Amino acid sequence: MARQWRCAVVGTGVVGEWHVKTIPVVPDAQLVAVCDADPAKTAAALDKNKLSGIPQYTDLHEMLRKEQIDIVHVCTPSGLHFDPCVIAMEAGKSVICEKPLEIQLDRIDQMVEIAQKHGVRIAGIFQNRWNEANRALKAAADEGRFGRIAWAGSFTPWYRPDKYYDEGGWRGTWKLDGGGAIMNQSVHSIDLLQWIVGPVKSVSAYGASRIHAKIEVEDTMTCSLQFESGAFGTIVGTTAMFPGQPARIEVGGENGTGVSENGLKIFKFRDEREGDAELRTRLSPPPTDGVASKIRPVLGDEQYNQLFPKTGKGSGGGTSNTDVALDLHGRNMQAILTAWDAGREAETSGSEARKAVAIILAMYESARKNGAAVEVE
Repeated sequence: MARQWRCAVVGTGVVGEWHVKTIPVVPDAQLVAVCDADPAKTAAALDKNKLSGIPQYTDLHEMLRKEQIDIVHVCTPSGLHFDPCVIAMEAGKSVICEKPLEIQLDRIDQMVEIAQKHGVRIAGIFQNRWNEANRALKAAADEGRFGRIAWAGSFTPWYRPDKYYDEGGWRGTWKLDGGGAIMNQSVHSIDLLQWIVGPVKSVSAYGASRIHAKIEVEDTMTCSLQFESGAFGTIVGTTAMFPGQPARIEVGGENGTGVSENGLKIFKFRDEREGDAELRTRLSPPPTDGVASKIRPVLGDEQYNQLFPKTGKGSGGGTSNTDVALDLHGRNMQAILTAWDAGREAETSGSEARKAVAIILAMYESARKNGAAVEVE
């Protein structure tokens, strides 16, 4: 029988509330405590999800001292991940930390070392790895179906209003956000790109804040890159493209092309295999609004929702940063627990979560050097 992991959440803002909501529905997890410097936030997160009897704390040390905890979920602002992660691990607790794992590589390296020193584990949240379309691209790449890859790209053409940055307080700052559209939003797609295609060797980037005058970081960045394999690539990330569109991953080579965009948009190879057609049908992107308005009345709501189950929640690309389905968070968490229960590192281990941050920091360095090529550390 699988172990039941006793979990606590630190930081109960937007993303922390997602963890408060998701942990109770993860089969091997149990929510046993929450912590935030603002007690009103912890109360609101629990009340919103109709959870009662969960101990609430404003001090992490006190929570760790008083509660029996196996895992601490760290959901504080990005630039404030280090301290709660270290405090938890030094107290003998494993950690699941939201993206990015940290905004500085030396801190990530310290976090991984501290986990090893204290015999605990640390893993990050990159829930889009559990999207079926993205996993189909990963499987195809692992099987060599693309052949020699010529080019691959990640695109995060999103939009956020000024209110998004004003309300967050910490958002759009170097100190607490670690960057802008690339570190906060595009980190997911960048992780997918390197996970599917392989290590990135060097980058050449340009970026600036195009429409959000008050923020000190970029709201738009474009980057050319070269993979260690020799393939070329592109990364585009923005929060300045109204109304915002789904993120997209593209991979193409001598024997095939795959595109993940709100589903499996393209999945075509020279060696067409049994199951490819079914995969394309099952994971096809939902119809556009105009087409959907014509199809739904014919099929009826029940059949339409069965055929296109992905249309309930958005991609997070539009005005609302909370318009995100949380089922992938649950799959990510369960995968971590399953791996740890088996005595192995999670797919999104600390060392793995480091890779996207290394690419991003190289992009920022390149942009500061007016697009000069920078090696990824």
